[in-house]
Amino acid sequence: MLMLLLAGVALWLLIVIAVLGLCRAAARADQQEAARRAVRTGRRGATVGLAAMAATVTGLPGDAQARQGGCANRGVPYQRAPTLVRAAIACEVDRVRTSRGLGWLRDNRRLKIAARRHSADMVRRHYFSHYTPAGTGPGDRARRAGYVRSGCRWYIGEVLAWGIANRSTAAGTVRAWLNSPGHRAVILSRTYVDGGVGTRAGTPTGQSSGVTVTMVVGRRSC
Repeated sequence: MLMLLLAGVALWLLIVIAVLGLCRAAARADQQEAARRAVRTGRRGATVGLAAMAATVTGLPGDAQARQGGCANRGVPYQRAPTLVRAAIACEVDRVRTSRGLGWLRDNRRLKIAARRHSADMVRRHYFSHYTPAGTGPGDRARRAGYVRSGCRWYIGEVLAWGIANRSTAAGTVRAWLNSPGHRAVILSRTYVDGGVGTRAGTPTGQSSGVTVTMVVGRRSC
């Protein structure tokens, strides 16, 4: 009788362990799927490309400028002043968000790393997508940059653009996003609180005079 009782207890424990394992796996899958559902893709025109999945800021002077209602260097082409244009993109996004009662996005170094790496990779390998030719996605890049960590609940978003001439300015880039319903919804989302922007000279189509922009946003709770 004792042996049967012990065997029953052991079987019950095995069932509980198996159920807990399935729950953990389902939770991880739900988190990853939540990030992937944010993805939208699209393209526009011969001199501008768009792909939507989120919005962000850089941690340069954008926050203060946005609160004052104006952004410096918003009309400067990327080739003339890359650093200033990155700051202006951040400022423009903050300006739009704050004008609608949303908070500006907190600068996050790890998301900027993920954004910069993806812009560089798209220019180098001539593709324009949230997913690399090998299938690596925004969540994977955020993980490699150290933003996504085991044990954390997380959401990742991403917005892409490329442009040349006046489409390589901060004003032109953000205006194109706002004119696209999918991109606009992401930029004005309350879901994301952290962000990072990364740029690379050149376009996925091989035009050296343009710019490729990646903006990554996220939220995590550990």
